[in-house]
Amino acid sequence: MKWIITILIILLLTTNAFWLYSAVDNGVTVAYRDQQIHELDETRKQLMASLPEIANQLHKEEIIEITKKYTKLKAYDKNGCSWVGWLGLKFNENNKLQSVSPVWSYGDENPCLTSF
Repeated sequence: MKWIITILIILLLTTNAFWLYSAVDNGVTVAYRDQQIHELDETRKQLMASLPEIANQLHKEEIIEITKKYTKLKAYDKNGCSWVGWLGLKFNENNKLQSVSPVWSYGDENPCLTSF
């Protein structure tokens, strides 16, 4: 009878250790995932802000053709923005790139999604 109790206690401690390890491992995984999402979002913001200056010498048609190479989705114009894949491209009256917006917004100012 003592052996059975001893085995059950060992099994209980082993399973508790396993669950503790699993909880800690999940916590670490979530922390790494959240950091990666943060870094990707900051990269997206930096790219979106810098693209109009990088493409300063290009005209609307050239920019749309370049961005079409990297998506299988059709390009279309809606509410003053040209949508190519997951990007909304806002051009000024001189057909120069004014801003780049993603198809989603996390509360940031998004000139292509003002009507939604």
